[in-house]
Amino acid sequence: MGLAASQGRYLALTARHNDLTYEAQQIARQRLTLATQNQQVADEYNEAMSNTVLLVNVPDGSQRLTYDVITSQDPFSGLNMRIVDSNGNVVVPPNPSSINVTYKDENGEDVTETITDPREFANKYMGDDIQINNMANWSLEDLAEYYNENYATTDTIVQYDAGIADYLKSGNERYLFDPNCKDPDYLQKMIASGEWSLQQPDASGSSDWVDIDWRGTTSITEEYDTSDDAAAEAKYQTDMVELQRIDKMLEIRLEQVQTEQSAIEKEMESVKKIISKNIESTFKTFT
Repeated sequence: MGLAASQGRYLALTARHNDLTYEAQQIARQRLTLATQNQQVADEYNEAMSNTVLLVNVPDGSQRLTYDVITSQDPFSGLNMRIVDSNGNVVVPPNPSSINVTYKDENGEDVTETITDPREFANKYMGDDIQINNMANWSLEDLAEYYNENYATTDTIVQYDAGIADYLKSGNERYLFDPNCKDPDYLQKMIASGEWSLQQPDASGSSDWVDIDWRGTTSITEEYDTSDDAAAEAKYQTDMVELQRIDKMLEIRLEQVQTEQSAIEKEMESVKKIISKNIESTFKTFT
């Protein structure tokens, strides 16, 4: 092999070796990412297997803790409490007032529709009224009263819901309108984390509210939520098998890269020796 050819071969081997080194680095990064994903899958699984749910014990039976259960004054199904944030604001849902329309579906089952927009209610349930355009600007309370006076039937029951009961607030307290407060999971997170707390009316009969620790009450208990364990187990197994499959493929490819690198390094040493001999013999000609 001539000097020029040897040098060209050495440059080609160097370029290929560099490519393989870069690929090995990329594979190492991918495997590191997989390790991170592996840990995330394990964390999600552990969280799902150890998550808890807050239950409320009332005369009607044990059930999931919800906003309506907390604030209900019904002694059989509610706790007659309220929720406040860290600033003392009373937590309530937005769109406080609504009209609840209860009717029977095609199967004879009762269905309740909640409407918060006056125009929607007027158009849907009193659309034949000549005053419809004016009535759309009425309050929900007035619309419900007018409907019950002029349209009421035994098949459809219309009830006005003021939404935010005055008893939840006293003095100059402010409301915190939170659209997620009726989501049981979100509600539990806020209460369990301490960002929201519970209060109950002062036993002395005053209009004041007093703080309570839900962990110290017999009305609220915390239990492990096993309802999602089977799904969590199945997802964990599926995700782990897939991650291990990908990691195995990367491991095999890394071994191939390292084997090729080793072979190239040996060939590069051989070419270097040839180049050295060519240079030595060439210079001897001129000495």
